[in-house]
Amino acid sequence: MSVKSRDPRPLIGITPVPRDVVTGYGTDRADTAVKGMTDAVERAGGVPIVLPVGSAEIAAEQLAPINGLIFSGGQDLDLPGASGDDRWIDPGRDRHEFALWEAARLRGLPVLGVCRGLQLANVMTGGTLIEMVEGHDAGEQHASDRHEVRVEAGSKLAEILGSERVEVNTIHHQALDQLGDGLRATAWGDDGVIEGAEMGQGPWFVGVQWHPELLAGVPAGDALFDELVVQSRRVT
Repeated sequence: MSVKSRDPRPLIGITPVPRDVVTGYGTDRADTAVKGMTDAVERAGGVPIVLPVGSAEIAAEQLAPINGLIFSGGQDLDLPGASGDDRWIDPGRDRHEFALWEAARLRGLPVLGVCRGLQLANVMTGGTLIEMVEGHDAGEQHASDRHEVRVEAGSKLAEILGSERVEVNTIHHQALDQLGDGLRATAWGDDGVIEGAEMGQGPWFVGVQWHPELLAGVPAGDALFDELVVQSRRVT
């Protein structure tokens, strides 16, 4: 059901992906949000607000006007003991998002975790990650190279998606291992990899391993943003 006609529209914070971009004066560093993400929030009836990476100290102030939050995909989390010199990491982003997570939980904000965002929630609640899962990074073929996931009946995720079996994209190589405190797995690929998890208690949190911002027009995409906006309307 469309919520676009209801006002006021909730403000939905989006964590950006820091990356190098080409400008008219050369290459510079920018905090970016893909158009699919901001468009999905607007279609759902929210106002997308990109939250630039800053110091951990400003995180709570950034969230002060925000009604809901999306932790987006992107870099690997820079975890102790992780291997490989070519990892795509940004420790400054990690510190900022760790602080945003804590501030959001204190505020009682609803949170949607996307790919890295699900992994971040697991780490912040004491869980661990699998560093490399083979066959889960379709890259530029993500639109055609999709797979099905099984969703637990009765879970928040199943209610949101309206199905216990959905087709999703796959653009990741890390995945959830041991679950953090309060998190429970609610979706799995046929290979057993956890594809979704949610919080049973406390502020609303649902996280998925796929990228719903690249699934416009299908339940595994739009429905997640629709529900985040519904939950965010309850926050003042």
